Amino acid sequence: MEVNLAIFIMAVGLLAMVALYPLAYRESRQSQDDVKAAAVADCVLNTLTATLSSRNITWNDWEQGIKGAILQKGWLDYCDKTQNSYAPKRLEQINSTALSKVFNKLISINKDGSKPPWPQQLQNNDLGCAIVVQWGQIPVFNGTTMRMEDDRSRVAISLRTTRRAGDLFAQPIFYTEVHFQGDQKELKE
Repeated sequence: MEVNLAIFIMAVGLLAMVALYPLAYRESRQSQDDVKAAAVADCVLNTLTATLSSRNITWNDWEQGIKGAILQKGWLDYCDKTQNSYAPKRLEQINSTALSKVFNKLISINKDGSKPPWPQQLQNNDLGCAIVVQWGQIPVFNGTTMRMEDDRSRVAISLRTTRRAGDLFAQPIFYTEVHFQGDQKELKE
């Protein structure tokens, strides 16, 4: 009887320990993905911030370049609309040439000839990436009401990365805002 009781107690303890392995593996994988996502976001956003903060950008190049890079549908551009619902696109659709076109359009604003390629971390990588470019917003008071209007001297860039397309909207957003640093005389009122 005592031997059976000891075996039962030991079996319960072993089963509890074995049940922790899948959880530990999942958490380990998630932490690796989080570190990789942060590294990719750091590379992409730092490159864009450095390029867009250059002082040799003209106002016209800034405005036209940002307009060309803005994705009209925002995050919805990374979804397939099916019967009144939005399903995330597959990973290969997210990590597509459309993203590198947005990146390269923003990089090409700077006329100094230094145009780094779409970051190496996203080439041959299992991470998908979604980037959204929008004008900055500024509050405008109209009597007693307030509304938000585009502030063309600022651009907001949001980035999400994921290993699985279905997880795109559950991932943290990496965000930066860049102000026009070029010739201030060209700013339109």
